Order: sequence, then structure tokens, then C-alpha cells
Amino acid sequence: MRKNEKTYRLYKAVFIPAIIILTVEILFGMFFTEEFGTILNHTTYWVGDNFGWWINILSVLSIIFAICFVIFKYGDVRIGGEDAKPEYTNWQWISITICGGIGVGLLFWAMGEPIYHFMTPPAAAGVEAGSREAAIFAVSQAMFNWSFVQYAMYSLCGLAFALLTYNSKKSLSFGSLVEHSFNRKIFWLTTVVQVFAVYALASAVSNSMGAGLLQIGAGIESVFHITQGNMVWLFIAIFVGAFFIISCITGISKGLTKISSITMMLLFFLLGYVLTFGDAQFIGKISTEAFGNIMDNFWSKITYNNTMVPEDQWSNEWTITYWNAFIIFAPVIGMFLARLGKGRTVRQFLLFNILVPSIFCIIWIGVFAGMIMKVQSSGGVDVWAAVQEFGMQTTIYQVLGNMPGGTFIQIVFLVTVIFSFVTLADPMSSVLATLCVRDQQIDDEPPTKIKILMGMIVTTVSYLLVTSGGSDSVKGLLNLGGLLMTIPMLWLFLENFRIGGNLLKKKNHLLDSDKGNNAALKKEA
Repeated sequence: MRKNEKTYRLYKAVFIPAIIILTVEILFGMFFTEEFGTILNHTTYWVGDNFGWWINILSVLSIIFAICFVIFKYGDVRIGGEDAKPEYTNWQWISITICGGIGVGLLFWAMGEPIYHFMTPPAAAGVEAGSREAAIFAVSQAMFNWSFVQYAMYSLCGLAFALLTYNSKKSLSFGSLVEHSFNRKIFWLTTVVQVFAVYALASAVSNSMGAGLLQIGAGIESVFHITQGNMVWLFIAIFVGAFFIISCITGISKGLTKISSITMMLLFFLLGYVLTFGDAQFIGKISTEAFGNIMDNFWSKITYNNTMVPEDQWSNEWTITYWNAFIIFAPVIGMFLARLGKGRTVRQFLLFNILVPSIFCIIWIGVFAGMIMKVQSSGGVDVWAAVQEFGMQTTIYQVLGNMPGGTFIQIVFLVTVIFSFVTLADPMSSVLATLCVRDQQIDDEPPTKIKILMGMIVTTVSYLLVTSGGSDSVKGLLNLGGLLMTIPMLWLFLENFRIGGNLLKKKNHLLDSDKGNNAALKKEA
């Protein structure tokens, strides 16, 4: 055990209730598997129908608040103080930011998602299924779902924790948020918030890993012809779980930075491969039109709902589910991103953490979604029929398998999925461990034993999600967890203005003092 771990005290009031809730969920999933899946499936529509408007409003606010911090004087504040220096290179920051926020989500949903939008667009889009307009809408909506809103949520939460820890010299915890907001410690409120955070994050990482299990299983079936099933998913869960737990206990500066760099190289290789051997001309055309569609419909793409068409559940199944998924992750990914912000200004922190991964996701989806639109519309592969028969996780393997060197590129994609999940599960397990101990400083690594336990819990829940209902269960748990986390996320958003305002006043006071001192010296001279 590392020396600094000896000083930690387990936050039993958070750890025990969260573990009990997760254990009950695990047992329910084991012994009432079908009922577990059915409940989660219905949860998606209940949350969307009753609270979709609230989720959409918060998503709009995330963009507006981010713009405010970039264009106004708040952006001049330096995280860690005026003399603070960055601890990570730009490349490390890029790779960790992109990979840490994406996980397998981009490789799973963003590959299969566009074909759904193409063949079953929402009433609000006003396009005909399978048409040219539907293809452009499908690519643009997938681009949008995985870009600006997501990273604005993460970055604003990360900014609040960075300012609290580096500038206000508080511990990396929700307790610091409570103490700063009310100017005193409120133990019961801190405990409640952190219990919700641990539960929601464990559920969210389990969802991401569940999606990963489905896609890895599909890859193994496509490449090695081993049929997907509970036993295959179990072996995959054990292997991937062990992989990310080992990476997690080595620490951010060793395991995660290296794995993120490898993952980025694999992602760039896949992009180059598809552009070289696919129809680059078609991809370029539909990608630019899709981006133009985003610019024309930016705000409406955030606020899609099923007003006056209650039978149309597209918004509940897609955009609202996405926003909920990002809301779950936002406060805790924010705790992780805060560790990368030292030495950067608020403006740099937000622009970098929002624009860099957003641009990457837009390019990635433009290439792969464009390829899928081409294959489907030209009749090369009936991707939609494959999705209906084998599931969405098979989409990308169906397409890659029909390209030159199909088996090789399927294997590369399979390895990339594994590494991508590790880059998400690693920091999130670390944050889970952080939430379960008291008074951890931002530069410290949480206890190894807690990291391992959280990794095992995440692995178990993800396996139960897949066996109980696949992607439908995944969506249900995302919506429920997202609804629970809306208040902590909004709280962090608003606290940014208070912390930033106080730091600006302090900075201006020091500048005025310096000016006064200089004027006095000149007068004496």
C-alpha cells in the first residue's frame, strides 16, 4: 500500500448505503432477470414523458453558461493561481480528455445510431424515412448527440471542482461544494449527495461497460464465429474488468496516460483506414451537409420532444436518454477533468475540454456514419436488416467485414473497443473510490482496495444489465440515474459563477493594490 493511503478514512456513511443499494440491484438482477429488464425498459419512457422538458432545459443552459465563462472576464482566472503551471502536456490532455469522456459509447451508439435515425426519424425532424434528407439528419443528429452538449456539461462541472480544489484549497469532494455554498459543513447533505453520486456513477459506468460487452461479443462472433451468449459475455466481463482494474491501481500518471495514447493512435488508424478504402468523396459530402444542418438547427436539436405526438418515442429513446447519460457522468467526470486543469485559465480549460473532443467526435461520426449511409443506400450491405436481426452492436462489424482486409480491421476495431472502455472505467473507478473516502486532495490517488472493489461492482452490474435486457436495460438505468443527478449538476454550474466572481474580485483587489504601491513609489522617486 502506498504511503499516502494510510491517512485515508473510509466514508462509511457514503460507502455502506451505496454498496447496499448496488448489492440489492445485483441480487434483483440475478434472481429476477426478466423483471429487472422490463422495469428498466419502462423507466426510459416514464422519465422522458414526465421530465424530458427539464432535461432539455438543463442541456440548453450548459451551452449558454459555457459561452458566458469563455467570453466574459471569468475566463481570465487561472486554475491554481497566477503562478500555477500545467502538469500535463497538450497531447496527454487531448488523449485523456477524448478517451476519458468517450469510453465505448462513441464506438457503440454512434456506429449503430445513425441507421436508426435514417430508417425511423422522429416526427419533429420532418423528413421521410430512407430519404436523402433523412440521411443528412441521421448523420448530423449523431454528430450533435456526441459533441457540444456532452462536453459542456463535463467541463462546467470540472471547472467548479478545479476552482474549489486548486484555488480555494479544499478537498476533491462534494463536501467541499456544500461547504463553499453554505459557508459551513453540512454532513447530512454531503452524505446524501455523495451516496447518489456513487450509485449513479456506478450505474453509468456499468452501462458503458454493458454496451462494451455487447460490442466485444459481436466482434468475437464476427471474427472468430463464437456465438454471443451469457457465458461469452461473462468471460469478456472478467477479462475487461481485470484489465481496467489493473490500469486503475497504477494511477493516472502511469496507466491511464499510456493507454489513452495507444487508444488515440488506434482511433486515428481506423479513421485513416476507412477514408482510404471507403468512399471518401461521399463521406466528405454528407459530413459537410450534416455539419451545416447542425448550424441551422443547433438549439432545436437539443430540445426535441414528442409534443402532440405521444406515440413517437424517438426523443425519449435517443436525445433525452443521451442528455441523461451525460448528466450522470458530468459531476464525476468533472472531478476527473479537474485534475487536468492546473495552470490553465478558465477560458483555456473550457475551450479545450469542449471543442477538442467535440471536433474529434464530429469527424469520427462523419466518417463512420457517412460510410454506413453509403453502404445502406447503395445496397452493398443491408445494415438495417442486420441491425433488426442481430442487434445494433453488429452494425460496424457488418460494414468493416465487407471492406478490404475485413477480418484484420474487425480485429483492430475489437481491440480499440476494449482499450476505449478501459480509458473510461479506469478514471471513473478512481473517482468512485475518491467519493468513498474522506478529505482526499486532488493530486492524491485513492485507496487501492476501494478501487478494486468498485471495479468489481461495476463489472458485475454491467454483466447483469446485458443478460437482463441488453441495450434497453442500459437506456433505462441511464435515464433514472440522470434524473437523480440533475440537481448536483445544476448546483455545480451555478457555483461556478460564485467561485469565479470571488476570484475575480480578489484578483482585481490585488491589481489595485499593486497599482497603488507603484504610484506611491513613483511619487517618492
